[in-house]
Amino acid sequence: MGVIEAIKKITDIGQEAAENVGDSFTGLTGQNTDVSFLGTRFVPLERLPEQFSEDYCKITKIDFDGILSGNSMLILPEVDAVKLEKLLLLDMIWDSLTNKTEMPEYKEMESSVINEVANIVLAAFLNVFANELNGEINITTPKFIKDAGFNIVESLVIELMEKNVEYALVFDTKIEVVGRFPLNCNILIMINPETIDNLDKLYSN
Repeated sequence: MGVIEAIKKITDIGQEAAENVGDSFTGLTGQNTDVSFLGTRFVPLERLPEQFSEDYCKITKIDFDGILSGNSMLILPEVDAVKLEKLLLLDMIWDSLTNKTEMPEYKEMESSVINEVANIVLAAFLNVFANELNGEINITTPKFIKDAGFNIVESLVIELMEKNVEYALVFDTKIEVVGRFPLNCNILIMINPETIDNLDKLYSN
């Protein structure tokens, strides 16, 4: 398979995963959700941090293993993350007011909401890869981080370069809650060298 066909195959997987994300997101929020897959970038790891600014982001990191192993991240600019939190916490706040129950601290709710969204979004992407490769991919418990996007990505890059990971697959995605607001996010999938050759199976399907 040529380079163009290989890129198209991975892009098709990204599109299918985005559709899965849309369905799951609608179920989570109760709102009609449109997920636009904007494309795939195959980025040398050492150049990845410079693509993120010093602006604060809310990030969830999930590791995975199986037919593919590696690391994944959902990166939400803070302004977009706050929109999402308001939407998802509305029911919780309303229940607390009507039932006169105590609300958890915001910090706890913040990490819980973003981690739940990341679980759905990242699992949707990884499940499509697993299905295409006729294997399984298992994910770890989400880890929530709040910091400048550049700082977080740079820290992960340093860690991964020590493991001889050289490239990252970047899926650019826009999630829009129909009639309300768009949410811009980046999905990073970084595959460990010992399993990256399994991607060859994509091209024989």
